[in-house]
Amino acid sequence: MPELVLIAAPAGAQPRLRREALAQLEKKGYSLDRRLDTAVWSDLFDEAITPGLFASQRVFEIDDGKSLGPLPQEYQNRIERSGADAVFLIISEKPLQKELGAAYKLAHVVDYEPAPYWPSQRVGWLQRLAREKGCAMDAAAAGLLAEWIEDEEELRAEVEKLAQAAEKKRITAQLVRELSMDEGGKAMLNLLDALARGSVPDALKNMAELREDDELIPVLSAVHKRVRSACLTACLGDGAAQALKLTNFQARTARAMAGIYGRTLLSAWLAELLRLSWTERNGEGTGWEGFENLTLSVMSRIPRR
Repeated sequence: MPELVLIAAPAGAQPRLRREALAQLEKKGYSLDRRLDTAVWSDLFDEAITPGLFASQRVFEIDDGKSLGPLPQEYQNRIERSGADAVFLIISEKPLQKELGAAYKLAHVVDYEPAPYWPSQRVGWLQRLAREKGCAMDAAAAGLLAEWIEDEEELRAEVEKLAQAAEKKRITAQLVRELSMDEGGKAMLNLLDALARGSVPDALKNMAELREDDELIPVLSAVHKRVRSACLTACLGDGAAQALKLTNFQARTARAMAGIYGRTLLSAWLAELLRLSWTERNGEGTGWEGFENLTLSVMSRIPRR
């Protein structure tokens, strides 16, 4: 008789959770027999009671768990909690409580912990992931990763890579810059830092590097996030960092930019960035030339003290 294992997680997390679940099952002596896009309960149970040619403990994977529908009454007493000869590994983006009916209550649901949404919360989450890998991650390194990478699974992969490369089991911001960013990524961060300092020469240099190989919209998005945080900080003070749940680094940068540019200039800059982004996405933008002209126009109006 079969055991039910359910993975309910976003598509991006499913490959990792699937690998982990199969690895745990393999340790118990199971092997993957068949992988099905869709399935019906009756066919699965027929497969489960048919002796395998090469393995006595088998896994049947169903990639579209919703296709199964509710578990018929006649099969409900035939589900085992553990030690079964067969495992039905059911995968879905939704929890499927309603769709699977009684099967959901009988299944072992694989734990899925989504990454926190807010940057400041992601710092602690990344540091915990590093500790699970036997490393300590500096807050600055975690803040850099949280700002640079949004995708949860990419973040997990980066932590694993950094943990393997970290000397003395410590992940620093320098290591993140060296291993987690290509040349375009470094140029992006350098541009953001130049804008935060109000350095025209450095801004020009890094915009030229980005213009060679990178698309404009991701650059606009990154600059918009920095300017938005600074604008709100200029308007609301330190309460903006708490409301936006910024990391310590982001909060310091926002305060610095608020002091350099001032509320009026930041507000105008933010509005123009939104306009540029909208026109670029609709195929009506002026491209890198428009972005560079805007950047130089803003930086030329920095209040002089």
